[in-house]
Amino acid sequence: MDDLEFRRRLYADPNRQDEELRQIAEGDPAQNAFWQELRALDQQLACAIKVPVPADLAERLLLQQQLKVHRSARRQRWQLGLVASVALLALGLFLVSGQRSADLGEHALAHMAHEQDFVAHIDEQITLDALNTKLAALGGTLSDIPGEIYYANYCHFEGVRSLHVVMGSDQGRVTLFVIPSQSQLTLPHQFANDSYLGLGLDKGPLHLALVGTREQQLQPLVERLRSDLKLL
Repeated sequence: MDDLEFRRRLYADPNRQDEELRQIAEGDPAQNAFWQELRALDQQLACAIKVPVPADLAERLLLQQQLKVHRSARRQRWQLGLVASVALLALGLFLVSGQRSADLGEHALAHMAHEQDFVAHIDEQITLDALNTKLAALGGTLSDIPGEIYYANYCHFEGVRSLHVVMGSDQGRVTLFVIPSQSQLTLPHQFANDSYLGLGLDKGPLHLALVGTREQQLQPLVERLRSDLKLL
């Protein structure tokens, strides 16, 4: 496989499981770095666009459509353009605000479901100093970490610039989201779905959401984070 074909396949799907691609990447540090860069970019894009859809979105859209029809029938043609513009703006603001879930735990679980393959394979060999450089921008620093740091980068968490960390522990990989506190956003102390379990910790101006599989014991890791995270 030549270099062009290698890159073409990765552009099509950076997270594909292809033994031929993996062998080429293992034998060429430059190609491996390119692959990891594409996977990281794909994950950042997923963070930016992954927004939970409100359960009653269809009903809201139908209501707005009915209101628009009603107004159009009662008002003269010269008023229609103004009324439609105002209604469209109100609908856009209403839907955008409605899409922001007040529960950060649900959003963390949605991240995990979308990025499970990425979390399982990414390894950028991040140092604690490099992690703290990014963490300091959010107002904190870690004196220690329970294991290796495989990934650390910013993402948008419900519209808030946050830090996504994949790290090791005695029980395997876990994911940590560090989210600056916002008055309208809350993080429950525990959240879960069929695949993942998460624990929430509030420390000063930061929310910490630690997520792992349901078999992992996360509470000891949360206690370590509580003691090791220092606020700036």
